[in-house]
Amino acid sequence: MSETQDPKKEAFQRKCSIIISLIASMLLVNNLGSQNAAGSASFLNAAAINTYAFYQAKNIRQNDMNLAAQTLDGIANTSVPLANEAAKKALREQAEVLRSKALSYESEPVSGEGKKELLAKAKEAEKARDQAMEKGPYFDFAGLLLQLSIILISVVLITERRTLYVSGMLAAGVGTFLSLDGFFLFLRIPFLS
Repeated sequence: MSETQDPKKEAFQRKCSIIISLIASMLLVNNLGSQNAAGSASFLNAAAINTYAFYQAKNIRQNDMNLAAQTLDGIANTSVPLANEAAKKALREQAEVLRSKALSYESEPVSGEGKKELLAKAKEAEKARDQAMEKGPYFDFAGLLLQLSIILISVVLITERRTLYVSGMLAAGVGTFLSLDGFFLFLRIPFLS
């Protein structure tokens, strides 16, 4: 005598199987978001570091030019007769050229490589990096809850405990919410930020 499956039980098992598949799909999307956020954070961190290094190089070069200009002015303005007035005038002109070049390092809107523009780019990259890093915990907790929901609903298939089904669905709902929040950060949760 073969056992016949109860139609309600069979429908419930089918429903659980489909739900597990959907949760697993959401888990895959969540993992993709997690990897993208981590990759973006690393890339943006490197971009910020490189931009700050370029800014510092410009700053050092600017300081060197200003120091050289001051040195030339000091030589030209000395009371000790080093050279004729034409030579002193040439030293002062060279000092002015150096000061002018040093001043141009402050802002270069055309190339976007002035100190002002570089500092703004570096801060922008830091802000974007921080936002990408902020997404990580949302994806981590979402992944944990989605995996837990798959386990709970799988146990339901074996034990037929409806309370585990409700717990699994609740975990899946919260996990899906956290995953979506990880992508869009529409709700900042204090213990995750």
